[in-house]
Amino acid sequence: MAFPRIDSDDLTAYFDDEHHITYVVYRGVLTDQQTLRVYAWMGELLKAAMAVGMGLNDLYGSIYDFREVTNFQQYNLSTVMRESQKVNAEMDLSHVPVALLVQSPLQEELLRITLRLTPQDYRKKVVHSEQEALDFIGQWHHQHDH
Repeated sequence: MAFPRIDSDDLTAYFDDEHHITYVVYRGVLTDQQTLRVYAWMGELLKAAMAVGMGLNDLYGSIYDFREVTNFQQYNLSTVMRESQKVNAEMDLSHVPVALLVQSPLQEELLRITLRLTPQDYRKKVVHSEQEALDFIGQWHHQHDH
């Protein structure tokens, strides 16, 4: 089955159905519109996954790639907080580690601020390479799966 994906100039989002990891790549100025599109895509992805007998428990991890982000719109932070709270109220994602991929100190600092303001920051980590992201997801499961 083909899972929904986003391919645009400012955003790519897809589900790796072999490893059960969601990938989101942001580009340019990060806006609240990109954030809303990602949350809408996540809802579509969940519906498509449920249609083939998969559920939230099948999601192994998420990688959000901010390396091509040039700036963050200030009001995007409130959108992230609001949407994150809505999703966490509707779905239990406590078993899903999230790697936040950065390359610049500015990207890292802005994400660290966001982490302090969003729920479940214990399952989220800022990383600097795709391999570090995959290693974090694997280690997180090794420490938290029983």
